Amino acid sequence: MEKSDSPELEYIKKEIQVINERLTAVESSLLKLKGQNISANNVESIQEETEFEIKLPFQSEGSIEFRVGEYGMAWLGNIVLFFGITFLVGYFQNSGFEIFSAAAGFITVAGIYICSWFTRNSYSYLSKLFAYNGHLLIYYLTLRLHFFQTDPLVKNEILGLIFSLMVAIVLLYKAFQKKSQLMTGLVLLMILITGIVSNSTHFSAALVAITALVTVLFYYRFGWLKLTFAFIFLVYIVHLNWLLNNPILGNSPEFIATPGMGYLYFIVTGFIFSMLAIIPKKEEVSNDFIITSLIWNGLGFTTIMALVIVTYFESNYVSIFAAITFFCLIYSFILQSYSKIKIMASMYALYGFLALSVAIFGMFGLPKSYLLFALQSLLVVSMALWFRSRFIVTMNMLLFLGFMVFYLNDSGSSNSANFTFMLVAYISARVVNWKKERLNIKAELVRNVYLISGLIMTLIAFYHVSPSSYITASWIFAAVLLFLLSLLIKNIKYRWLAIAAMVASAIRLIFVDMSSIDIGYRVLVFLVLAVISITVSILYTKYLIKKRE
Repeated sequence: MEKSDSPELEYIKKEIQVINERLTAVESSLLKLKGQNISANNVESIQEETEFEIKLPFQSEGSIEFRVGEYGMAWLGNIVLFFGITFLVGYFQNSGFEIFSAAAGFITVAGIYICSWFTRNSYSYLSKLFAYNGHLLIYYLTLRLHFFQTDPLVKNEILGLIFSLMVAIVLLYKAFQKKSQLMTGLVLLMILITGIVSNSTHFSAALVAITALVTVLFYYRFGWLKLTFAFIFLVYIVHLNWLLNNPILGNSPEFIATPGMGYLYFIVTGFIFSMLAIIPKKEEVSNDFIITSLIWNGLGFTTIMALVIVTYFESNYVSIFAAITFFCLIYSFILQSYSKIKIMASMYALYGFLALSVAIFGMFGLPKSYLLFALQSLLVVSMALWFRSRFIVTMNMLLFLGFMVFYLNDSGSSNSANFTFMLVAYISARVVNWKKERLNIKAELVRNVYLISGLIMTLIAFYHVSPSSYITASWIFAAVLLFLLSLLIKNIKYRWLAIAAMVASAIRLIFVDMSSIDIGYRVLVFLVLAVISITVSILYTKYLIKKRE
């Protein structure tokens, strides 16, 4: 009987079997490699340090019951644990066991850190809560070695403050390693509290300045927005607390007798936060945030500075504002050259000129300062040309109007100030029109405001410089000058100003001069005004006829 399979078929079967075994081995190896990668990714994700977030149960995903059970109970347990340990330590302390009280507290904190370590993989959120609870407890227990008790374990106050700062520095270093914004904020808050508890002007103010510096450095390193914005507010709150005699510590809320040199730390703090304008920003940091932070810093700085000046330096503040003027103007030049956000340079320039206005007021008082205010306005417009800043021009216009309104309401008027305001208004209008492309000014509002202000000051200046019987004639003369100026520079707006001055002259002539001046002079003024008005009418008519032809 013949075999059903030939040798060739047997060979093919063996080859297929070998190939099948090889494919099986390859698939097994691939599955093992895939499993190892998944395991490695899981371990990496477990070991990676993530920013701690406050989890609320009122979120859309998941059951509220389970979220309350997982996150809410974790918070409740840690809060109760914190107060339980503080009460226990206080009980031992009051019972006369000072050393045992401190030892029990620190041993308990060590136990909390150990719990945090062992739960880091299986209960990561609870582990982080344990860690933060330990941070708070170790700082509180260290601070309590000297403070908050009548018979402290550490008798020397300086030593107690040093121990507290050492704990804060170690925790700050760990926060830097973990790149944790929340932990950094917690530690910086500890540093501020240490300064408040010390109840020392220089020590507290120095710690506040250091806190501001560390905040800016961490912003430079990590671009932390929330931390920066929050501590701009907290730093000025602590400055206010110092100024009000430290009411947070239980003192009577009243202004301290003398600030000593503490206000210098406050000025340094404002300058430190000003560095946000020139620090290279991270990609995720928006320009709006930087501008808002600088405004936030400016509001806090101005508020505390106003309280300090009004309370302690009411008659000796010129040097302070002169220093602020110098810094702001120099810093605005630096920002104009190196910062990509040009409006910040304009902001510091304007703040510097505001400080200069206060210094001028302190040196010369009113009404002498008004003339210098007007000249300063012209200087600001000149700087706006160099900065190419529409913002400076607009804000300076508002300041000029404010100074002019206050001047007009002041009883002390001088001819030099009147004509200075008039000339500054006209020159500013010409500069704005001449360099409107450089200043990026499209609308005519700013220029029109300056021209109207110039007309008002023209009438007022000629009113005060002329005898009462010649006021109308002087206004007519001013109108003629404005007409001639409009022809010289070929600008319609000055013709409108001339017409307005003519109308004002006519109104005064009819309603005031009719009964107060000599009949001969009255006839002469009427004739002159009539001749000028008719001449202007003829000129306009000829111009329109020529234009139609």
